[in-house]
Amino acid sequence: MAHYKLNEGDERFLQVPRDAALIFAGASGTETWIERDRDMVVRIGINSVGVATSDGGTLGVAIEVAGQAAKGQDGPSPMETQLRATQGVQVLVKAGQRVAFKAGPTANNALVLRTVVWAADVKYDAPNGAQPSAQESHGSPAAPPEH
Repeated sequence: MAHYKLNEGDERFLQVPRDAALIFAGASGTETWIERDRDMVVRIGINSVGVATSDGGTLGVAIEVAGQAAKGQDGPSPMETQLRATQGVQVLVKAGQRVAFKAGPTANNALVLRTVVWAADVKYDAPNGAQPSAQESHGSPAAPPEH
């Protein structure tokens, strides 16, 4: 059986954006929540790398928030083809409220090598025109997963 490894291009693809916080790194995905102390638009992203283990291999990713899912996919591809899938969503997180979400990969005739899930605050013009300070807008990005 072949031993598949991440290459340099995969590592670059999996890098979390500079202004984002890593929520999860592994192969399976996560189910967690985020909250903010003031209204904030938050971008949640997922990147996943895998390899087709037979012809027709696909790698998909999904982010589910409030019963809605955003999905991305790479493939179908020939056996031993490197696969990369990504997806992102933006959600308005109201002050003091938790937004629960799931993010993870799906593989069909493919092996997931690594998946990262991240969150980043997006500049948000509050209805009254007030802007959060840089320190306030980059507070705790996510709560730890519940076990």
